[in-house]
Amino acid sequence: MSRENVELVRRIYGAYARGDYGEMFERFHPEIEWFGLGTVSESGSTRGHTRARRSLSTWIGTWDDYRFELRELIDCGDEVFAAGWQRGRGRGSGVEVAEEIFSVWTIRGGLVVRQRVFRDRARAREAAGLSG
Repeated sequence: MSRENVELVRRIYGAYARGDYGEMFERFHPEIEWFGLGTVSESGSTRGHTRARRSLSTWIGTWDDYRFELRELIDCGDEVFAAGWQRGRGRGSGVEVAEEIFSVWTIRGGLVVRQRVFRDRARAREAAGLSG
């Protein structure tokens, strides 16, 4: 099942790159638990499609000329570790940002039930159950 999980996450990133958020959400459980940057804690999560869409929309709306490049996917059983590179310019500030970003996707029954975002590789790897 874990190869299928990696392919599921790869398809989600492909849909994201195309701006096809409808396709992304088809692959999410209706009660998905969604964590944005800076909210990787129980209290900072959002639950459900409506709130996750709002969170994603807010994130996308903060950028001008935003780009994301998926660089790595690692099979972790029910979870998938993803590493990528993001760059963009803040819509309000004009500040240029370029950084690595990491996600851990939890999949059950062929749907994403939780998505967590990290700026720190070690913390993301730990959350995915990877050592080192």
